[in-house]
Amino acid sequence: MDSLLHGLNDHQKTAVTSQASVLQVLAPPGSGKTKTLTTRVAYHIAHEGLKPWNMIVCTFTIKAANEMKERIRSFVGDKLENKLVLGTFHGVARRYLVQYGHHIGLPKQFGIADSADSMAIIKRIIKRHDFTLDPSKARGRISKRKCRTLEERPRKSKMDVEQQEFESIFEKYEEALRSSNLLDYDDLLLRCAELLKRCPECVSNIEAVLIDEFQDTNNVQYELMSLFAQHQKPRLNRRVPSITIVGDPDQSIYGFRMAEIKNLHRMRDQYTDTQVVHLEDNYRSSGSILHAAIEVIEQDESRPAKRLLATHTTGERPILRTLPSAVEEAAWIVAEIERVTTLTAHLLTYLDFAILLRSANLSRTIESALGKAGIPYRMVGGSKFFDRIEVKTLLDYFRVISQPEHNDALARIINTPARGIGEITCKGLLEEAEKSKRSLWKFVLDIAQGRRRPATKISVQAQKGLEIFSNIILTSQNKVDSQVEPCTVADLMLHVIKKLGYKEYLQAKYPQEFENRWANVEELVILASDKALGNPGDDAMDADELIAIDGVSQSSSSGVGETLSKFLANVTLTTAVDAGEAGAETNQLTISTIHAAKGLEWPAVFIPAAYQGSIPHSRADDADEERRLLYVGMTRAQCLLYLSWPKKNSGSEATTVSPFLSPRAITNCFSKKGPSIGFLVSQEIGRILGREAPPEIAVRKAQAAIERAEDDLWPEDGEEIPTENPRWNKKQLSSDPWTSNYSSDPLTYDPAWKRPKITHSSMSLSAVSVANSGDYSISNTTMTSGGFITAGSHMKLKFNDEPIEHVSQLQPEAAPKPTAAAINSRTKQPSAQGSIQNFFVRPVSSTANISEVKKEKQLKKHPKRTVQQKAGMHSAPLQEVTNWKTGASRVHQPINSSLQTSHKLKSERAIGRPRRSFEDEEQTATKYVLLSSSPIKEASDHHPIDHRLNEEPISQGATGIVPVSTYHTTTMAQVSNQQQGLQRRNLGMRRNVQGWSSQVQNVLPKPSSTH
Repeated sequence: MDSLLHGLNDHQKTAVTSQASVLQVLAPPGSGKTKTLTTRVAYHIAHEGLKPWNMIVCTFTIKAANEMKERIRSFVGDKLENKLVLGTFHGVARRYLVQYGHHIGLPKQFGIADSADSMAIIKRIIKRHDFTLDPSKARGRISKRKCRTLEERPRKSKMDVEQQEFESIFEKYEEALRSSNLLDYDDLLLRCAELLKRCPECVSNIEAVLIDEFQDTNNVQYELMSLFAQHQKPRLNRRVPSITIVGDPDQSIYGFRMAEIKNLHRMRDQYTDTQVVHLEDNYRSSGSILHAAIEVIEQDESRPAKRLLATHTTGERPILRTLPSAVEEAAWIVAEIERVTTLTAHLLTYLDFAILLRSANLSRTIESALGKAGIPYRMVGGSKFFDRIEVKTLLDYFRVISQPEHNDALARIINTPARGIGEITCKGLLEEAEKSKRSLWKFVLDIAQGRRRPATKISVQAQKGLEIFSNIILTSQNKVDSQVEPCTVADLMLHVIKKLGYKEYLQAKYPQEFENRWANVEELVILASDKALGNPGDDAMDADELIAIDGVSQSSSSGVGETLSKFLANVTLTTAVDAGEAGAETNQLTISTIHAAKGLEWPAVFIPAAYQGSIPHSRADDADEERRLLYVGMTRAQCLLYLSWPKKNSGSEATTVSPFLSPRAITNCFSKKGPSIGFLVSQEIGRILGREAPPEIAVRKAQAAIERAEDDLWPEDGEEIPTENPRWNKKQLSSDPWTSNYSSDPLTYDPAWKRPKITHSSMSLSAVSVANSGDYSISNTTMTSGGFITAGSHMKLKFNDEPIEHVSQLQPEAAPKPTAAAINSRTKQPSAQGSIQNFFVRPVSSTANISEVKKEKQLKKHPKRTVQQKAGMHSAPLQEVTNWKTGASRVHQPINSSLQTSHKLKSERAIGRPRRSFEDEEQTATKYVLLSSSPIKEASDHHPIDHRLNEEPISQGATGIVPVSTYHTTTMAQVSNQQQGLQRRNLGMRRNVQGWSSQVQNVLPKPSSTH
């Protein structure tokens, strides 16, 4: 007794040991409800002496049922848990229908129509009768009708055209199921309820009924609960059946499946002696996460007040991040995952992260970002093992062998592998069979054996194909019924594979994917022989049997035919055997819908797209249920919780934050960006998860190794990143302006607004790109020295009292040497491809020797003209690029960088010609007019040493204009030197901007082609 209750808190002990005949345990997220329920089952068996076969335990998923069975085994010992009537509502209902279904006229070995079968029948009905109702909507309406058994059907006199059409579809759908000897999922519950009403003795042995996730029950499931425990006057030595339910109204999120949150109140009204126990301690989430989740759910004023206490430390505050767009939201998620895994020294791995979506279609941008980053992930609810075509085809063969009336399964395989039976032929045969009220199998068998001539035209090849197909089914059925050579399901499967030549068929049809598809077939054979799916004499098969009840006849179940039928039923009902589940323990991130994540937990959870129209969904009818859905998603997180919303969705439409998150009281519970993660935070995460935290030295190494230790890549307000001075610097691989990387990937975007401001001087350099229009100049695209300047800026420089320093007078700082990693990471330029720098630079053996005046002397004389060089950029001007006849190198003077970087080229017409001031005309001939990237030479009494003393003098025109020092075909003005002066030609701008040259009285001749 003490060992059974060990580890339970006071509220859990009260729930486990309660003697109430009807007990409600209200268990919020992470409060240990599964542990409480399984302990109560063990308490009934070990302490109260109940027999396992007299107890019914219902869950909503096979995974939950298996987990519960394992926990009960640890309490009561091996094999006893197999005697429990434990499973999903549908699984338990099937077991009663198999054993007692003949009491309500249900045929033996009925089949179960899965969702694909139901949809195929509805589509065929709508197409055949030219109905206009959408098949998906029709399927949903049929399910709703079957779940709401208390609602009266509308009278035909009051039905509109659409309702009449639906009624016709519903009747034909039900007829198709009956003719194929099939029950759909809803029929399993309905027919079981019908059975227990007409034959209540079937559950006369039941002494305890326990229901998990009660808030998700619909009306039929609630009725089944009552019918399971209906015997209030039990037989001798039997007690009145008790009912225990565990649920949480705050987690009722399956309204689209007709779940009724009102069933909790309905139960209290029906059973007035109901005892209610509240579990208040949360063992999953940190205090800050729990506080934020409570603030969200308490917006629903209609819910009963409940306490929920955290057992862990406060932890990091949850994050509500605002991003500019859905693409950048996905990029932020990827960046944050990488940042957290690195900074925690891999205390958290990809397996510890989950991305929970309101709708599955939101995963596209996120999957794309994860794929680009190389992060492995798995999709919960993706392509299931039994849905794969090579597996489903074999299962359809076994369905036809076991249930020959299954028309849809037969139609899918009659020409697989190809036997010359075309789609038109198959369609015609199916219509004839249905009109004659016969199953498709009997119709085909009569044609193959020559007993019937169909109206549908059958070719010779098709006739032969029908004979081959019939032979495969008949021989397999004979093998099942054989008493001489009994076989197992696995033996039957191997027989069918051999008769079909299935391996050769897959190899011919899927040559590129053959190995994977054949491996799936082999896996199916293994599953067929596995004890969990059942073979005669196995414990799993014995567990499927119900206890015999005196005076109530049961259907016999023996032989491989019964085994095959149960195998197929288990396959149809199971959703656990999935490739995604098989790889769940590998280091993969999880992507899931919030609905599918219910009952699960992860150390770190992301909930993207938290905006109006997504949460709550635009098509949702119940806003309270949408709020509960967000609450469920938030309470999946243990340590870290991230919510995010883009200001523009994937369709570039403007969005607003979810109204569930907009109130001030709630926003105060969230941080605007990801947490700063250091040693103390890592220790706290380790305590919450019960893991050993990394040592401090490992965390420090991680911090030093990561490029960006804070979540500061995107602005907190979600505005677009400023584009005036962006830096497209992929992981800062290189500081060389000629090898700077340009990328459109938001993950590699290094925003200028987060960089330290650099004070530019007359020699500041700026890396430019197509996106950097603010710093753009033609010279910046070809050389590293100062570049283009406007006429207005030139005039401002001319009026400056202090001369500008000569470039040659200053010793530029040495550029930092790139690291080996940076060199290796640069994009290698093809050998045949030249750079734009090589276009202008002619290789020379040595650089011209330029004398320099001491730097200290110049700095003392002109302190305001101190020249700074941007860190990491090369400042050496291009040498040997000249339009001087002598070829001697000239020294360039810098321009004012502050004027240069603020200028932008414009394409519109100029307002007017720039005026020429009186001072311009008085300037000496030693001044330069800067029309390209060449600098201006200022007059100074202390002129630097001229290195062109021995050069041939250059003639000057009347205007006193001297040619510039460099010639670039890409500059704004193409200049050259001839006998009398210089002619300026306008390139790249409108032709009407020619006012400047008109001020020159003596127009110089056109430059010679030798330049």
